[in-house]
Amino acid sequence: MKFQFFLLFSLLFSDLVYSQVKYSGSVNLEGYYSTKETLPFWFYSNQRGRLSAQTNIDGWVNGKLNYDISDNTSLEIGGGILYQDTFKYEVFIDELYADFNYKWLQIIAGRKQKPELYNGLSATNDNILWSLNARAIPGIQLKTNAPVYLNSNEKFAFEASWNEYYLGDNNGAKNVRLHHKEIQVLYNFRRGWTLKAGIQHFVQWGGISEEFGKQPDKFSDYIRIISGREGDVGANQGDINNALGNHLGSWELYVTKELKNKRLSFIFNNFFEDGSGSRGANFPDGRYGIFIKSKDQRQLINSFMYEFYYTRKQSQTGPFLYDNYFNNGVYPFGWTYKGSILGAPFFTYDSDLNYIVNNKFSAHHIGIGGQFSTYFQSFPYKILLSYAHNEGTYGKSLNTEGLNEDVLNFYSKWRLLNLPIQADLKLGFEFNSIKEPIFGAGISLSKQF
Repeated sequence: MKFQFFLLFSLLFSDLVYSQVKYSGSVNLEGYYSTKETLPFWFYSNQRGRLSAQTNIDGWVNGKLNYDISDNTSLEIGGGILYQDTFKYEVFIDELYADFNYKWLQIIAGRKQKPELYNGLSATNDNILWSLNARAIPGIQLKTNAPVYLNSNEKFAFEASWNEYYLGDNNGAKNVRLHHKEIQVLYNFRRGWTLKAGIQHFVQWGGISEEFGKQPDKFSDYIRIISGREGDVGANQGDINNALGNHLGSWELYVTKELKNKRLSFIFNNFFEDGSGSRGANFPDGRYGIFIKSKDQRQLINSFMYEFYYTRKQSQTGPFLYDNYFNNGVYPFGWTYKGSILGAPFFTYDSDLNYIVNNKFSAHHIGIGGQFSTYFQSFPYKILLSYAHNEGTYGKSLNTEGLNEDVLNFYSKWRLLNLPIQADLKLGFEFNSIKEPIFGAGISLSKQF
């Protein structure tokens, strides 16, 4: 989709239905200071790929128009451009998409940022494999936009999605594709209680690997990757012995309790990269969490989150061989996009080595959100605090000294000014057991229209 076509279509469409179109957007500008060459961890992690560890200045402009075609049909078209002073290409498209909704069905074409969950307090957002740490990936998404109930008493429902993305060129491979699907089943088993359970499945496939050459990409190969079958003639021997493409998945369980003034959520995601992991051989690896949200957002503390991440088990795949999470031989950049981890940012990618150098860790994460409110205005804040014990990978330490790394990361964001311009102050630090501490500060200015 060309940006010029987007503008032309938007103008033409808005002229035809001007009275029914709603416009909105924002202008954002940020500046950062650090006592070292890099920013503290949470300044650049889970920031939608808009910042790097060395960012000094960044800014973006985005806008969208919404058109209500009928009572149950709508179309949203949006786009945004980002500037960042340390990327190879300093200006690039942050978003460019069309989002069509019909009753319970949603179709998204293009590059659209994922919604922020858990009031932005989670260390990963959606699940352990699918975070806000990387840039939005272009593709086509088909999904339910709300639970689809299967009976009149609204006891049983499902949510589902089927998505095809284009990862493009990365270090060591070109024209790589990404398949993603998920299914969740919901059961309202008691008044105020909801159980949601399901699975997400991802596959990197196709493209050209520098080491293994062109990868199978016919329609018959697509059927193999979506069903998890082994590769056919033309695939490398590893994919013939196992499954075509680089598969990742996650079993998920969520329990939600609606209280009078709060919502309480319990979260579990395991994850797997092969058959042994999908059978639970790598248990207890995964994400465990609890989230409490007040229904009155104007409280001093309106939301709280605790998460625990554990990846130290890793099911054994052979003598002295383990899962080696997020790494892959055919696609050496592993589970990353444009140099950023696609999953929880506690995993560490080294762009020079083109390898996930830390996938064996345990981490505790706390998030607190709230507002300082006056009669006229509210001033929100957010605090993130995490502790991670990093061990590198099985068979290889994270550093040349062979020492494990303990890291304490703190981040806070405080609203200083609300209208007509919003101004936020960011303060944080990173304490490391084998490196010098890092202190950082930032200022963010934004204008909504």
